[in-house]
Amino acid sequence: MHRLHRLALPAMLLFCTYGALGQHGGHGGGRRGASGSAGSAGTSDAGLTDFNHALALQATPDQASRFLSLAKDTEAAWKQAQDLFRLAAKADEPAEFSRHVASVKDAVEEVQNGNRSFVKSFSNSQKSGLKELTKRLDKTDSEITKQKKALDQHLGLPEGDDEGVASVADKMEKALAEFQAQQLSLGKEMGIQVPAQ
Repeated sequence: MHRLHRLALPAMLLFCTYGALGQHGGHGGGRRGASGSAGSAGTSDAGLTDFNHALALQATPDQASRFLSLAKDTEAAWKQAQDLFRLAAKADEPAEFSRHVASVKDAVEEVQNGNRSFVKSFSNSQKSGLKELTKRLDKTDSEITKQKKALDQHLGLPEGDDEGVASVADKMEKALAEFQAQQLSLGKEMGIQVPAQ
């Protein structure tokens, strides 16, 4: 009889433990465990989707380095455009103004070429996931090109059109500021941290 008690007690403990696991979603099975885990899987699936999306857009180390250099170039071009606007408002020395216009145009072209090269480096998943941001960037790029052409036209005109030149310089500065904002949004989406200027 004592021998039977010694065998029954461990068997009962084992049975109770196995049953409890079944109720809490363990390996013992049971409906409650299955439905409970499905609910939590839905929450983690959304988190996993977000994580996978962020991972697909993540910049490579080379892209991050190129982007940071590009962001500095854009900042410099924007500051030159600001200076051009101030200089256009004065327009004391046409030769100095022409040199400054040429300098701004060179800086802007460098930024535009650098940006196009950067976007070409995107993987297929980056192209797909960043499509809307690159579209906006392209639109702003077109506006910058338009203002560059307008600057060229104003330089060819006789002196005395200071207001027109100042207006174009102002539009160029605003287009570059918008371009910079779009660029920073793109970098943020790719997980690139740009140091405060």
